[in-house]
Amino acid sequence: MQIPRYWAQARLRHETSPRHGATVQRWGWSDHSPEAAQAHAQQRAQAALDQVLSAPQLRHLDASFQRMERLGEYGLNGQTPIREEILGQRGQTVMTRNSYGAHCLNTPDVAIADMDFPPQPQPPSAAPLLAAAVLALAVGFVVFAQGGVLPAMAVLAGGAVVLVLWLRRWLNLRQKQAGSADPRQLALERVTAFSQQHPEWGLRVYSTPKGLRIIVTHEALRPGDSAVQDLFSALQVDPVYQRLCLQQQCFRARVTGKPWRMGLSGPSPQVRRWPVAASQLAARAEWTHVYDQQAARYSACQFIAQLGQSRMGMDIQALVDWHDEACRAQQSQLPLA
Repeated sequence: MQIPRYWAQARLRHETSPRHGATVQRWGWSDHSPEAAQAHAQQRAQAALDQVLSAPQLRHLDASFQRMERLGEYGLNGQTPIREEILGQRGQTVMTRNSYGAHCLNTPDVAIADMDFPPQPQPPSAAPLLAAAVLALAVGFVVFAQGGVLPAMAVLAGGAVVLVLWLRRWLNLRQKQAGSADPRQLALERVTAFSQQHPEWGLRVYSTPKGLRIIVTHEALRPGDSAVQDLFSALQVDPVYQRLCLQQQCFRARVTGKPWRMGLSGPSPQVRRWPVAASQLAARAEWTHVYDQQAARYSACQFIAQLGQSRMGMDIQALVDWHDEACRAQQSQLPLA
């Protein structure tokens, strides 16, 4: 796992004529100093420019090559680390702030799995039923007024068929939704089944706004371990999260609420990206202060149960304690966000 403290950008251009040339831009990073980050950015930019300039001779430039590096903060491109503000560190666990202000724990060897509930099917709106009925009646009356009794009856009969078909579909979906099992219960059953199949495992289970969170507590595990992949598969963990864990060699857990669930708008584009420009530091500090005050009134998740093995190693216990404190996981009176 690598979450650098310092970031910098470098942009290089090679002029082939007053109107033509090659421009590249790259990020650089370092845990030591801004100057080291800038040197790294310069090195990566020079390597990219050399690759562009050699392409005409080699007659080849990789299809995935980007002249202007588009870097998301999660580093899903597999070429850069996670780019977020570091708020604190305890041992190997790092607390960062993501692009919409939330605090996130990042750990290389305590497995965390978030399970999102599948979306519930929604019955079709009743508005098309009313529109179809009104249209059928209107057309029927117009035809009848023009003396066409039989055509009017045909139009009205067709409208009735449309209404019946819509009504049948609407009732079927309503019945299906009413009879479907509670998604939270289904998710808990998957976790319980995994625990019963692996009684030597320790699984700490939490409720989140739209799912469950599982922290593996019986032993340290890495994202690439086959046991972790088996867990993710059994619990149907989000594929994007699985990919992030493998590429960054860490597990992540959001430990404060999402702003839109707490009555806040997200930060402006100028202050959400890290590192922020010097001219936007004050605006970022103001927004994060408001966010942190509001987040103190909510839980990011709430503790449900410890399944299986209850004994934890010292490092795992330290992460669980920090996680539960930051999430306010034991304060069941707080709303989830």
